[in-house]
Amino acid sequence: MTRLVTTVYAHTIVFLVLTVQVNLLGGRLLREEQDEKELSMGQQQQQITSAGGADRYRTSHQIVLAKTYHHLFAEGIPSLAKVVERAVGEILEKWNVLGDAASLRDVSTWIDRVRDAIEQRGAKTDGLSPLLKFVIPPEGESEEDGRTDESMETTDELARYILDETYDLLESPNFANTEQQCLDTTFDQMRTKVLGKLFLSEDRMPLATVVTHLQKTAVSTFHKPPSHRDEMKNWEGILGMMEEPLPSVPNDYLSKLERLEAVVNLADVCF
Repeated sequence: MTRLVTTVYAHTIVFLVLTVQVNLLGGRLLREEQDEKELSMGQQQQQITSAGGADRYRTSHQIVLAKTYHHLFAEGIPSLAKVVERAVGEILEKWNVLGDAASLRDVSTWIDRVRDAIEQRGAKTDGLSPLLKFVIPPEGESEEDGRTDESMETTDELARYILDETYDLLESPNFANTEQQCLDTTFDQMRTKVLGKLFLSEDRMPLATVVTHLQKTAVSTFHKPPSHRDEMKNWEGILGMMEEPLPSVPNDYLSKLERLEAVVNLADVCF
């Protein structure tokens, strides 16, 4: 269960951070293109400017991705997994994996208790996301990432703008509300697609069977292999910014997150 719950949180975090950065980048690009059109004296000059701008945005976005996800994947998600593992261990402490059986209600209760612990549900908060500590690196950590990356960032005004705006938006109640809606939707999807199918024929299942099922579906719940080679070729990574295609493509349920009112509103604010 640790792997599946951690995957839910990691998937939601990456989805929302990308939503913020893509819309920040798109809004900046649109405004600059509009300014360039007003200043352009001819169609040829405008085409040259736009081509150069596209290359610059590609470079800036690569810097942003590297700076953002270095901490997230190297430090944030491993730390999150340890916190989830500890919460799961405390909740299942009195259960015998080899001898006990569990119902859908039992597993749902475990997940709710893990969410209470990780998301601090029911506790008084400052309106900010409790997951920020796994996303935003501590002050001073950027200096340890390496002089090359730091030099690129300080000389790239656009990358600095996207990073600063990203962290400002992540530290807002608007982002926390959107994150909560995405987590609720994702966990509901997990109950339907994973747990619902498991307990479809029987009310109770051996706990060992439940654990094995959760382990096997931890990744497949959120991603599926491309059905055709052409589909794989057409998937050019994040906004075409990656040189190699991703090894899998999002499941259909991702569109449910994109249509959430809070996600749409967050995207509008960023854009």
